[in-house]
Amino acid sequence: MKLLYSDALLNLLERQNILSAKQVKFVTLEKGKQRQKILKQHGGSNDPLDKNFPDLIDVILSFNLKKGGSGDEILDEEMIARAIGKDQGLPFKKLEPLDLDMDIVTKTIAKNFAIRQLLVPFNITEGVLEIATYHPDCQQVLDDIEQANQVKIRPYVATKSDIKRILGEFFGFQSSISAAEDQIGTMSGGASVDIGNLERYVKISQKGITSSDQHIKNAVNHIFNYALDQRASDIHIEPKRDVCVIRFRIDGSLHTIYKLPKAVHSAVVSRIKFLSRLDIAEKRRPQDGRIKVGVSGEKDVEIRVSTVPVSFGEKAVLRLLDPDVIFQSIEHIGFSKRDFSLFKEFMHAPHGIVLVTGPTGSGKSTTLYSALKEISTPEMNLVTVEDPVEMVHEDFNQIAVQPLIDVTFSTILRNILRQDPDVIMIGEIRDLDTAAHAVQAAMTGHLVFSTLHTNDAVSSIARLMDLGLQSFLISSTLLGAMAQRLVKTVCKNCAEPFEMEAEKLYKMGFPVTGNEPITLKRGAGCRECRGTGYRGRCGIFEIFPLSAQLKQMIVDGKSTEEMRQVAIREGMTTLREDAWNKIRAGITTYEEALRVTTDY
Repeated sequence: MKLLYSDALLNLLERQNILSAKQVKFVTLEKGKQRQKILKQHGGSNDPLDKNFPDLIDVILSFNLKKGGSGDEILDEEMIARAIGKDQGLPFKKLEPLDLDMDIVTKTIAKNFAIRQLLVPFNITEGVLEIATYHPDCQQVLDDIEQANQVKIRPYVATKSDIKRILGEFFGFQSSISAAEDQIGTMSGGASVDIGNLERYVKISQKGITSSDQHIKNAVNHIFNYALDQRASDIHIEPKRDVCVIRFRIDGSLHTIYKLPKAVHSAVVSRIKFLSRLDIAEKRRPQDGRIKVGVSGEKDVEIRVSTVPVSFGEKAVLRLLDPDVIFQSIEHIGFSKRDFSLFKEFMHAPHGIVLVTGPTGSGKSTTLYSALKEISTPEMNLVTVEDPVEMVHEDFNQIAVQPLIDVTFSTILRNILRQDPDVIMIGEIRDLDTAAHAVQAAMTGHLVFSTLHTNDAVSSIARLMDLGLQSFLISSTLLGAMAQRLVKTVCKNCAEPFEMEAEKLYKMGFPVTGNEPITLKRGAGCRECRGTGYRGRCGIFEIFPLSAQLKQMIVDGKSTEEMRQVAIREGMTTLREDAWNKIRAGITTYEEALRVTTDY
């Protein structure tokens, strides 16, 4: 602990070229004044034993010095912590919440002791407890923990901000869950009977916990904040026989985040149902709702809620709709130069139908919303018909489908032309009625966007015919179709080149020419991508514009394969080819391309 308050730290940083001799001299002269300045700004006492007393790292960071005294890299907390670890022979630990076990963090060391000593236990294997510490010379403290827990200690160095954040979040969430569990246990008379949805169990004296319970409120708020912080697209709250499992979908993959006591599951789901205006008492039927969440006063995030009864209770899935993700610039969602030009033509056409195809979760909504936002002007009336409304936007007139009161796609579309629209977006064409109304709108001078579930763009013709549309109506109104998928992108922080044989790639179905090994990129795995090698996602596209020849082929009843071959000769880039272009550019990997284009 003495190291962090003595000039020995400055000498250490100078030896490792973290600070220059000139910077060390400057800090030595100014550290007293700067410490007093920090104390005035942030509070605390002049007592070095006070936990808020600024140590030498706080003082150094407050100067915003450049690493080594030159260049553009600003010295940060992690650089100093790594230098201290190197000097003391201790490995550095970047504390990632997704990698930590809540029980190990909160139940191994007493809360007050962990906070006072700035310690985070994060793993225990074969009698060895791994602990992240801010104080590299706290051997006596570690010896005490060894003796108390009868384990060997393996220390790591971590930053103060990481340790404080983990301790605050984990102990705060754990205390809310524990308090809620205690309260529920008390209110239920200590009984813990849960047969889920398989049978009804009635206990007359049980009153249950209300959705306004403060502990549950805090726990649910923490789950929301944590999901947004981790860039999650979905939250899964799943009841199991003995626990409640919380999982986040991040960059397309599900990660288990928490395993909570089963006793709090019903209260957590009830709180979410209350916020989304669902019937809390109804647990037998699936329900859908939505919540609007304000984030740090900067933006509002829409959360779409779906509950469904499963074997051990109600499962809730929450889709997080971040406006920064849903509304993107068309230029930045992954179009090639040719595809971007074609899609711009679709967007600015005076009338006709534009179809976006692909499976659930392929980014169709993002593409459509981004296109509508791009063409939206005060002089234009944009009307959407959705099931449900994905993201509320004040520039659009959005209508939600409500089948229970016979407000369906077809019933809305019968009357929508009386609303004087310029552009119409239909959430999905599911039946002949909806398709016929879309055609009618296009033939009367309106631009219509919609989605369709097909594997590729060209198959949308066959799908429309299957629904019952006549070929001459399709050829006269359809501007084109676009298929899309989402692929994970290589993490820029740990991307590394590697070579692969051209023949092997060719056998996989990629349009490779030549026999020379090809240099590609993949992520090695780092803290930024949680060791996956991927961070973020981008789209791959296949745009199928209807030329005069293709329109005639539709009327003549030509096959999908014949039309595909003509489209390719006219310049259409298939999904696999677009994926290959992104592989060559180092944006994604061949594994990701194969995963989402297996039909090719």
